[in-house]
Amino acid sequence: MNQRQQFITYFFEEIATLDYTFLKFTEGTIENIDQYSDLDVLIDASSLAYIQSIVHAFEQLETVQLLSMESMCQFFIHFKDGSFLQIDCLFQLIRKNLVYLSNDYIQANTSSTKGIKTYSLECLFEHILLFHQLNNDGFPAKYLSFFGALPKNRLDEIIDFFNKKYSSLITFSELKNHDPFLKKSLRKYLNMQLSNKFFKKQINTFLYVKDAFTKLKNGRGNLITFSGVDGAGKSTILAKTKNLLEQKFRKKVIVLRHRPSMLPILSSFQYGKSGAEKRAAEKLPRQGTNKSSLSSSLRFLYYFMDYFFGQWYIFLRYQLFNYTVLYDRYYFDFIIDGKRSNIQINSRFTKFLYRFIHKPKLNIFLYAAPEVILKRKKELTAKDIRSLTAGYKDLFKNFSDKYDQTYLPINNLDMQCTLNHIQKELHNIL
Repeated sequence: MNQRQQFITYFFEEIATLDYTFLKFTEGTIENIDQYSDLDVLIDASSLAYIQSIVHAFEQLETVQLLSMESMCQFFIHFKDGSFLQIDCLFQLIRKNLVYLSNDYIQANTSSTKGIKTYSLECLFEHILLFHQLNNDGFPAKYLSFFGALPKNRLDEIIDFFNKKYSSLITFSELKNHDPFLKKSLRKYLNMQLSNKFFKKQINTFLYVKDAFTKLKNGRGNLITFSGVDGAGKSTILAKTKNLLEQKFRKKVIVLRHRPSMLPILSSFQYGKSGAEKRAAEKLPRQGTNKSSLSSSLRFLYYFMDYFFGQWYIFLRYQLFNYTVLYDRYYFDFIIDGKRSNIQINSRFTKFLYRFIHKPKLNIFLYAAPEVILKRKKELTAKDIRSLTAGYKDLFKNFSDKYDQTYLPINNLDMQCTLNHIQKELHNIL
């Protein structure tokens, strides 16, 4: 049992005397809760101070981050053994300014199951369907499987209950997809409820806007870059890291290739966007024949402008809304491997201009011995691999001494060791 699992047991023992409801509890026992699941708990706001005290009293904590809003409080808990848990303490079930299930209704349908206070299957079904339809989503596969495994007569009871309450005609087979007509009908029903009457809705709107600004103020997503010569295992490690961020750390992730791409790839002016992308995918790296200093300068200036102006777009579009941005290659290629972009230009110049480019929080350079890389890909010579690797290592050391961000070379010989190393660094920045 890892420290996350120990904490979950401890947590529910400590809150046993509170009036709470453990939401979306489908596992039957807390021991079976998925290793990547959050804990969603509906509580009265007056209980928050007590919950904070029991969270901080757990001895195996590494760090705890807290995001307090009007409608909820989120705990982001890192344990000493590397495990992670997010707890969302909700004060009411509300989507934007619309309360979709009242606290009194949830409490009236809450009972204890093996010592855990949770709501009825009817409430669970309502909760999932209302939340996702209001968010323009279908019923998630996890819950389709859960309800689909119930005895048919029990499932029919739940569907009938919902249809009578909301004057709808849903069938279980239709739940997978979002239904705009159902959403409209549900909103009409909810708007007639006491908790959504005019004055209360205005207050909820104000609180929603306030929460939105709180998220913007506290939720700055990170930039993380991956560099490496072809064959160093960069794409595999990046994909594994993306999965780790999404599943374990519950982060929204966007992957960008090489640059912000506000400006199109240069060859798209000649071949069109799709044609240029196809040629780029099929063409081996470092095969450009450009030898002109003027042409190289113009090409670099074009891509530099993409980085210089595009970095603000990435910040406003993704980081401001708490996305973690993963770059598959970054500006460093222009310093060490300009040939890859068909550019022949003095690296001192491109290195100097890095001071005007956003400094990602974590920069990872993956490398391996030439003989290892050549077994994976034969796109570079052993000499080129050694030269590029040495260049990146020197650059990362120089930037580590110069800037506050992390510039981390990793010998990617064993994938799990590499991922463990990266996970440790993620704990430091998330």
